[in-house]
Amino acid sequence: MAELINVSTLLLIGVLGGMTAGTAFGFIWLTERRTYAMAVWAASLWFGAIACAFYILRPVVPDWTSVLFGNAMLAFAYGLIWLGFQVFEGCRPVVWKAVIGAVAWLPFVAVPFLRDEPALHGALAALVMAIYSLAIAWKLLQRRRIEPLPARLPTAALFAAHGTLYALRVPLLAIVPDFGLGAAFDQSPLFILGVLEALLFTLFLVVAMLTLLAQRDARFHRKSADTDTLTGLPNRTTFFRAAEALLQGGGERGVLMVFDLDHFRFVNDRFGRDEGDRALKAFAQVLHREVRPPDIVARVGDEEFALFMPSIRLDVGLSIAEYLCRRTEELRLLTESGEHVPLTTSAGVAAVADVGADIGSLMVAADAALTEAKRVGRNRCRAYRASSTTHDRMVDDWLKAG
Repeated sequence: MAELINVSTLLLIGVLGGMTAGTAFGFIWLTERRTYAMAVWAASLWFGAIACAFYILRPVVPDWTSVLFGNAMLAFAYGLIWLGFQVFEGCRPVVWKAVIGAVAWLPFVAVPFLRDEPALHGALAALVMAIYSLAIAWKLLQRRRIEPLPARLPTAALFAAHGTLYALRVPLLAIVPDFGLGAAFDQSPLFILGVLEALLFTLFLVVAMLTLLAQRDARFHRKSADTDTLTGLPNRTTFFRAAEALLQGGGERGVLMVFDLDHFRFVNDRFGRDEGDRALKAFAQVLHREVRPPDIVARVGDEEFALFMPSIRLDVGLSIAEYLCRRTEELRLLTESGEHVPLTTSAGVAAVADVGADIGSLMVAADAALTEAKRVGRNRCRAYRASSTTHDRMVDDWLKAG
């Protein structure tokens, strides 16, 4: 194998590859400022390239100089990879944990007799890299339910496999002390395989990092397209799509509630748009706190919200709507000057049993009931019933519209 593959050539590929990838990551971060993880990963790739450069110098400088400084740089590169994933996951970056792997090499530089212990050098390097790699794999798996990115599991598997290989080197070096670390290091097939594995790992790692960032961006844009930016609730399009899915094969159960904040234009005119936005967010929180899957709540208009509960009947839905109206009236919204912002809501309620399993028809029926609630005085709820005058008025409106 030594005749076919030259270790110095592989290490040179590592130097050039690390510099190129590190520069690309740094350039992307400087131009887009997407996440600080990108900057940290750029630095890690550069330090990995520096480590490879130290290994290349082994034939022309004392072994302990190239190996110890090379291992220290490589340990720091792994620490930065770990730190980058901490930042990527939104965790508090603990810098000393990223540095400690490199600091562990200081005694080998300061104490002369430790410089001539290649097996100990290799065992420590393998242990440091295994710990960082396995820690990253564990963090990726821990967060997969919080942020289910498709690339999480393959990336965790990559780090787990890489970390396990390095962990196995520790007992192996205890059994075979000259494992790839003797004077003829570039002739050891196992060492050559180790360098090849490290290069392949780096290649797949760069791809994994970019894929994770791209998937996070795509997920953010999908969520932004489906979400009302002010309240954080789903928007009208998302609500209709989700409600239609729940209505398919749902039987006669299911109730739609449509809420409209009373005199909201007065709130905006009297207290200002900022206070109006605060009122909208406060009301959204009232609704959100009462929602349990598979219920759906959304902002479907300027001051109009909808709540669909697929497993209840009309009487229960009407009681819930009345409760939410009371909770809204009890809100204590104060301006910066301490002035109370009054907020009430009216609600229209319609049931699948009365209207049918069609979200468009349910919205029309609930809107008709809401109009009735507004007509008779606001801050109250009305239910649509097929036998009511609301139904007759709605039919008349349809006929006139036709």
